[in-house]
Amino acid sequence: MTTTFSVRSAGLRPEGRPSSERPRFLADSMHGKLARWLRLLGYDAVYAKSDDDQLLLEAEASGRVLVTSDVELFRLATRRSVRAVLVPLEGIERQLATVAQEVSRSLGLDLEQFFEPEATRCSLCNGELVGEGDGRHYVCISCGQKYWEGSHWTRIEQTLKSAKRIALNSRVARTC
Repeated sequence: MTTTFSVRSAGLRPEGRPSSERPRFLADSMHGKLARWLRLLGYDAVYAKSDDDQLLLEAEASGRVLVTSDVELFRLATRRSVRAVLVPLEGIERQLATVAQEVSRSLGLDLEQFFEPEATRCSLCNGELVGEGDGRHYVCISCGQKYWEGSHWTRIEQTLKSAKRIALNSRVARTC
């Protein structure tokens, strides 16, 4: 059985203009894994276990895009003009595709470019990564976590390619 999921965004494009800046995200308590994947792509993504009011205040104050599967929280964000994306509850590829589509559509960012990883964020703590001299190794300046392109990177690339394929196919289907 296939479940259809409604993809909508709330006020992602401030004042109707595309933004040249990379979006920053605030993932609610259901989306810690999605926050880690957004960080792998180089996006500043905070994961918060806060109540709805605190999430809305934080998103509003920081200018972050709220990422949630909670329909009521999404509706509250819409009413308060807080930028938000409603994502499927499960399936990291579908979640990433949904965020990419909405950011692309609403902020004018290139959909394909959304999926190009940038080694700028720690997937654990969201701290900044700095190169260790050889251009292939990085360390988080906040927690000390080390990163390199090991054998695990093949699985990461496969997940990102799958998410990108979903996003591109869905975009075509939505325009027909």
